[in-house]
Amino acid sequence: MSLVVKYNSAGTAGQPSPSIWGGCPVEKSLIAPDELTYLYDTFTMNFVANATQLGPWYVIGTHPDTAIVADEADGVINISGSGAADDEAFICSGMLCNEVLKKNSNKRLWFEASIKVLDGDADTSIICGLGEAELMAADAIANDPTSYPTSALADFDFIGFMAGTDGTNMGGIDTVYHQDGDSGTVTVVQADVVVNTAGTTTNNDVYKKLGFKFDGQSTVTFYVDGTACTTTLDLDDLTGDKIDDALGIIIGIKDDVGTAVDDMQIDWVRFACDKVACGR
Repeated sequence: MSLVVKYNSAGTAGQPSPSIWGGCPVEKSLIAPDELTYLYDTFTMNFVANATQLGPWYVIGTHPDTAIVADEADGVINISGSGAADDEAFICSGMLCNEVLKKNSNKRLWFEASIKVLDGDADTSIICGLGEAELMAADAIANDPTSYPTSALADFDFIGFMAGTDGTNMGGIDTVYHQDGDSGTVTVVQADVVVNTAGTTTNNDVYKKLGFKFDGQSTVTFYVDGTACTTTLDLDDLTGDKIDDALGIIIGIKDDVGTAVDDMQIDWVRFACDKVACGR
């Protein structure tokens, strides 16, 4: 079990951020599991390469490849397409929460993942966050979404982080959300929370901690490497002041041009949410 922290800071590079997790009652997962859903995976199991299931994670997409990164002692998985245009790979959990991201639900939510895109110069797109079950299928990211953020996703609920291709390179990573009926066009909450500068080493082949938390009232705060982004999401901006559908974790990468295999490495993923109203 991970260390329970009760203070706020960005934290060390390789560990979950106390600024996100300091207020999460992780101990409830042991003493009152009916009150908190909790998941923390560091990928230390002996996964089978290119399997359709890695422990609790489903692998979906068009020609997905998966592998353990052998020289990472604490567990890292590598996911990628197989090198052809529009190949992709996503890892997906089961559904973890429902009616949580709803104004005044009094149900809090926490999410964070440590990911690395090996070549930010590549013609790729990525997502990292929470989506509904129907999003967890091939072409979760639209084929060659050069009109990003227009027509970037399949038309299902999603909240988290996304970068779309510009036709040559992966763009910067934005905080976004999408609701059913938006025709796949994501709403950008804050652009370039991770800057990707093509042709440089800026955030290229570097682990980034991407996370967010919901206060149970109206505000979703996004974090990069444990530092809060300047723009929050107010649930008043959502249709119906909520995301309607049950949500699970989806993280993945799409090869938009197919001249080479493009890889994403995932070090760890952490998630928690209140199952019942927390009384605040």
